[in-house]
Amino acid sequence: MEKKQVLLSVTGWAQEQEEKPDPVRLLTTGTLSGTDEAWRLDYTETQPDNQSHDVVVTMGKGVVTMQRMGPFSTSMVFERGRRFEGSYYTPYGALDMGVYATQVKYDVDGDANGEVNLQYQLDLQGQFAAMHSLRIRFCPAGKS
Repeated sequence: MEKKQVLLSVTGWAQEQEEKPDPVRLLTTGTLSGTDEAWRLDYTETQPDNQSHDVVVTMGKGVVTMQRMGPFSTSMVFERGRRFEGSYYTPYGALDMGVYATQVKYDVDGDANGEVNLQYQLDLQGQFAAMHSLRIRFCPAGKS
């Protein structure tokens, strides 16, 4: 598939201890490319402080990867039941990071409609940080 413009809805939750998480939502545009074997979703995430980060999500063979570029950058691999270790880079230095995925689901059709659902445990510097859920929904730009 050639690159298609898509409208994205990104919703994330982080739950620490027993508190009920408040979702963080982002609406943006991006591009989708790929085939039934592997898909690539590119978009820019803008934070409330107006910092922006380019994000690349790839999906294939039951594995989702996410690369986030910018002042706070990281690369994460999500494969159900597997632990990934990497680094979270900040302007103040790098932190050791661990991701353990408990749910990795994605569905994309040839018309550029799709959804990615991830649930994972995040550890920073060897300590539990939070359980995270991330849902990315997308459809062709100009359609609802």
